[in-house]
Amino acid sequence: MTVFTVDLKNQSGELARLCEAMAGGDVNVVLSATTVGESGTIAFIADDESTAQAVLEDAGILYAMRPALVIRMENQPGTGAATFRKLADAGVNTDLLLPIRVSDDLFFAVICVDDQEKARRALGAQVIPDILTP
Repeated sequence: MTVFTVDLKNQSGELARLCEAMAGGDVNVVLSATTVGESGTIAFIADDESTAQAVLEDAGILYAMRPALVIRMENQPGTGAATFRKLADAGVNTDLLLPIRVSDDLFFAVICVDDQEKARRALGAQVIPDILTP
């Protein structure tokens, strides 16, 4: 699985422009966005990564792609603390978390880490196959 990140100006219509481009390419996305000052960063996964790339290129939107893991956690207090402590204790830095599904019982997220193999070993069965695309 891959996470796309896009940096856009923090102004009206930029997020709409990105979403409209993806919709025009019939690409479904799960995204999160934040702003700091005059710029914003959007992180998203796409159900069709190659089409998403083409759409971004056609729209002239600069982007980065990063390998990611899908993880599962119980949706209860302390689970995130335990999960990210396992990663920290294994010497793994987590620098992106994108929630993709939340239910009363479970929380699924896509994470980007600096060492996927260490993360897989640290999290074990919490890492799941790339089956949770949008």
